[in-house]
Amino acid sequence: MDSERINHWLTLLANFGVIAGVVFLAFEIQQNNELLVQESRYSMLQNQKDWKMFLNGDPEIAKLIYSPQIEKLSELDKLRRFDIISGVVLTWQWEWEQSHSNLLGNSKLPVEAFRTLWKSQNIQSIWKELKPILMPDFAEYMESEVVN
Repeated sequence: MDSERINHWLTLLANFGVIAGVVFLAFEIQQNNELLVQESRYSMLQNQKDWKMFLNGDPEIAKLIYSPQIEKLSELDKLRRFDIISGVVLTWQWEWEQSHSNLLGNSKLPVEAFRTLWKSQNIQSIWKELKPILMPDFAEYMESEVVN
């Protein structure tokens, strides 16, 4: 009878240990999720900084991007400009996807920064060519929040 009683107590203690382990695991998962959200936010910030440095750090690139008279650019420069701007917009699309999958937590997209860059780079002139390479939902978002 004593060994049976000890066995019950040991089983009860083991069950409490399992419950404590599950609670600890849930806490660790929550902390990991919070860390992932912070990393996504930092990645978004880093993307924005990297693009700004790229666009403004090289005079030749800046001339392509901020040219007031795009029509006077050579065909090669127009293609280079399109590729650079499509890279910027595809980065925005990635940030938008992260936002919609809640990987940014409660953070909002920097829509005003998108609008400012949009206007400064005269992206409107190539929107018809950009739109087909984007996800339809993102293109709709861009039209409602940035383009118009």
